Amino acid sequence: MHESGQTGEARPQRSALASRGEYRDTLARLIGLAQHELRIFDADVSDLDINSPQKYELLRAFLLRGRNNRLYIAVHDAGYIRNYCPRLLNLLRQFSDRMFIHQTQGEACSAQDSLVLADKLHFVRRPVQAQLRATLRLNDDEESQGMLLRFAEIWDNSFSAVSATTSGL
Repeated sequence: MHESGQTGEARPQRSALASRGEYRDTLARLIGLAQHELRIFDADVSDLDINSPQKYELLRAFLLRGRNNRLYIAVHDAGYIRNYCPRLLNLLRQFSDRMFIHQTQGEACSAQDSLVLADKLHFVRRPVQAQLRATLRLNDDEESQGMLLRFAEIWDNSFSAVSATTSGL
């Protein structure tokens, strides 16, 4: 039985994405599927349209759904978030105990892929951020474990880059 209470195992699904729009829309889908954790790694999240009213509401609903829900965002450059994502910063102020934004350092700075992982079960990954091609995997326990390890490596080589307060204190 799945955590969701459904009987039987959901079959893993794989889809190829070929455009920025499909990739952007997939973030909304993964936020909707996430029950406990959402992990995002991207150069600067500018391709994800993460500051849109729709994504703001989806992320807010996800964080409100449970006190143990967590949102982790790792980027190479946090400048885009600081300068162009007021809704995301509002969420950070509201949920600073369960939302974290880090910037890569050291070896993680050379990572070229991007990844969104929901609950260690669903993910979308672009092998090279500059390319449009991406792969969406749903209900894929095994493949998701590799993506979780990938994200953990990046997170371990990052530092807190955006604070919940404007002064940074």
